[in-house]
Amino acid sequence: MAVESVVVSHSFDGAQLIERAAVAQHQVARLTLDERLAIVAGCLADLENAGEMIVAEAVRETGQTVGFARRELDSALKLLAAMPRLADPLRPQMVPSVSGTTMLEWAPYGVVFGWHAANSPVWVPTVVAMSALVGGNSVLCRPSRRAAATTRLVLETLMKRWPTHALQIVTATPEEAEVLMAGPGVHAVVAHGSTATCRRHMARLAEAYGRGETMRPYIPEASGNDPAIVLAGADLDLAASAIAAGAFTNAGQLCMAAKRIIVQSQVWVDFAPRLRAAVEALVVGDPARAETDVAPMGERSGVGRARTALAEAIALGGEVVAGHGEQGPFFTPTVVLLPRAAVGTILWREESFAPLRGLMLAADAQDALELANADVHGLGASVFGDGEAIIDRLRAARVIVNEHPLYQDPHFVVGGVGDSGLFGARPKVEQLVFARRVHRAGGGGARQAPEGAASG
Repeated sequence: MAVESVVVSHSFDGAQLIERAAVAQHQVARLTLDERLAIVAGCLADLENAGEMIVAEAVRETGQTVGFARRELDSALKLLAAMPRLADPLRPQMVPSVSGTTMLEWAPYGVVFGWHAANSPVWVPTVVAMSALVGGNSVLCRPSRRAAATTRLVLETLMKRWPTHALQIVTATPEEAEVLMAGPGVHAVVAHGSTATCRRHMARLAEAYGRGETMRPYIPEASGNDPAIVLAGADLDLAASAIAAGAFTNAGQLCMAAKRIIVQSQVWVDFAPRLRAAVEALVVGDPARAETDVAPMGERSGVGRARTALAEAIALGGEVVAGHGEQGPFFTPTVVLLPRAAVGTILWREESFAPLRGLMLAADAQDALELANADVHGLGASVFGDGEAIIDRLRAARVIVNEHPLYQDPHFVVGGVGDSGLFGARPKVEQLVFARRVHRAGGGGARQAPEGAASG
């Protein structure tokens, strides 16, 4: 598809952004699903071609390690490659009816607003923008100011093949952006941010609804406080290496990282030295070096919070079993064994967005389950060993068994419940359309859905 120009919002004009997005959305919706997917295939090639430039910008701007930045890019590319399969449920289908014919169709909401997080400047904007567009929407994307250049580069790469203004970048303060997302002309909101940020968004939307503003879906992916459970029978070497990587990738600054380590008491003596060795083998250093596992934290205020959390944990009887806490410009990957009386400590009850993790011992699998579920978050959980008795009772939308807690698979979507989200693990492309049923009386009035079509 020919495009007039790549359009980027350099100054904030909410009314103009909405007006342009509304016009563009009608153009996107007129495309069949297969036509949209063909554009996605072109976007995949464009993103791959721009990949090394995007990785370099992520390392420069955010301080991510080059390894993690490449992982982000790889996840985004795999998502685009998987989009045809992810979009299959959007195709119209005949459903039962007592007379005539009824079609189940999927329609776009209209203009989607995406609020993006700093810790995932490549994958998050890709999944939000492409899911919205494949569903027939247009999309306004607001990057985090701490990763604005990286996210902008990603979005500029992705927008080239779509109708002009179908994907626009919102350059705005948080206040301006929140006014826009709650105002007229926005039909759905997707937010990746802390639970505090998402609560603030929902409060603003509630105020807007009280003034009579039209209601719209709010689709958050918020904080995580994921348990990683090690039970009897686990491959302890696998568990130690997987948890070390799953806890401390990107300096621990990931919503779905392993945050609370729970170990069955009977395996602790054998597991402890393995965990210590795996954590202390992580290479701390320059993010641009390929061998670096953990770089300095991207947000210095996070160091202060980690320092406070570590001091409180030790004051409550915690014992450092791996790592060395703060050392110079780094907060080294650190694990603290906490007594059960310390369940109220910051390190256990709140998301630790730093390379600092709490660990508790559990008497058995049931005790481990209760520890895992005694938390307000519900993003993910990982289990090592014979956990079949507890897996179906874990309160998490993403459960990984005997595998890396950050398991990558575009079909294994992210989502949450409780203080981690509202809708569980559903593909974004399915969340950004609404279901409708169209019934036609019998006697020649039925319409068969054209091959490859999707409602617009």
